[in-house]
Amino acid sequence: MPYRKRGRAPALLAATGLLLAACGSVEASQPDGPARSPGQARPSPESSRPPGERGGGKATPAERVESVRLTVTGGIAGVHRSILASTDGTVEVSERSKGDWEADPLSGADRDRLKALLEKIDFAALPPRSVDENARDMFVYALEHDGRAVVTDRSVSLGAADDLIGQLERHLEERL
Repeated sequence: MPYRKRGRAPALLAATGLLLAACGSVEASQPDGPARSPGQARPSPESSRPPGERGGGKATPAERVESVRLTVTGGIAGVHRSILASTDGTVEVSERSKGDWEADPLSGADRDRLKALLEKIDFAALPPRSVDENARDMFVYALEHDGRAVVTDRSVSLGAADDLIGQLERHLEERL
């Protein structure tokens, strides 16, 4: 009796149907809407209100919420962790082995220091990459703010950007 192949269409159709049934809307499953890109702040309650209900006038630079992300990678242990800090005090931390979580907020003094450092740094003037390619077993620091990224191993001084990296790294260590 000749070998007869069965069609794969019914099985493929059933598998596709099960996958679709198991999946929901990604946006609906996230409490704050769609995922944010690195360096993008969580929407504030003020920005989610209809235009007629928002406070009058434009936001002053002191009121504008800015975010900065520091990602630390490398070393012998293969570290990969990051912190997203905003000038409104919110902090999100991520570590490869533990995942992502919202951490303790910044204190008032730490928020003020973060704001001052962000105002002081001209990200457009910083080199996009400042890494000694001959170094081994080093940490690499990626700093992201306002659509710009700076990658460094801290072997060359970046001025106030080094201060910001130091502050964010301290906050990250405190929250791990």
